[in-house]
Amino acid sequence: MNILVTNDDGIEAPGLWALAEAMSRVGNTMVVAPTEQKSGAGTSVSLHSGMRVDEVPSKISGIEAYAVDGTPSDCVIVGLRQLAKGRHIDMVISGINAGANTGRDIPYSGTVMATLQGYFRRIPSIAVSLAYRERGEELRFDVAAMVAESLARRVEGGNMPTDVIINTNIPNIPLSEIKGMVTTRAAAGSYYSIPRSRDSDVTNISVTSLPTIADFPHQVGGLKPVIEEGTDIWAIMSDMISITPLRIDVTDHDSLEALEGHVTALQSDLLSDGRRL
Repeated sequence: MNILVTNDDGIEAPGLWALAEAMSRVGNTMVVAPTEQKSGAGTSVSLHSGMRVDEVPSKISGIEAYAVDGTPSDCVIVGLRQLAKGRHIDMVISGINAGANTGRDIPYSGTVMATLQGYFRRIPSIAVSLAYRERGEELRFDVAAMVAESLARRVEGGNMPTDVIINTNIPNIPLSEIKGMVTTRAAAGSYYSIPRSRDSDVTNISVTSLPTIADFPHQVGGLKPVIEEGTDIWAIMSDMISITPLRIDVTDHDSLEALEGHVTALQSDLLSDGRRL
């Protein structure tokens, strides 16, 4: 199994190398990451500027490593097209990001959107993020790496969907404190817009008694934040690992029928002006 590892925190990020080490136990691993921090790059690609690509000393024996003066998406494109040197890449995995990638922040995420380049090419793609609650916390990349390795082995064994991006968010707590793993949908809000202190009852909710919005006592502007049950934010705020399948389809299918009448009327207006379609 040939694995391409990337991130948006840069080639020196400890989360990148924790992930690379875990992937090296699964298959042949190549690291292709930005030269510097590129958080928030989303789907950005460098269409009109040259990119420098340098092989760099690897922190792990047996792993090729390259630094790209571009975005996370650039890294995956260059890795697949050039640096793979004819090898078929069987999986693209991005991370481990220092911070959650959930809800409405997903489209901005360089970590998640880097995997889009694998998804477009029908390559199994995984994004891995470590959701800390307060700055200055010790980041438990070892826990996130264990989760990533398990996911990669499931993909290798044909036991995971491969036609979606598997967006994974792991709470930044010891493995013994994680209350479970759940499939989720992306929340409507942002993880970073709510207080995230663990000093609340939500951290004491068991998997057998899953939380609802009433269990979140945090206040924002006098109102409770919208943390819907079953969402990625709900999961990590409940000390559970969130697994969200992402599919890129920008068409609003629910609006097609409603728009049909307007388009027909627009066409009639244009024809009445003597124009032909």
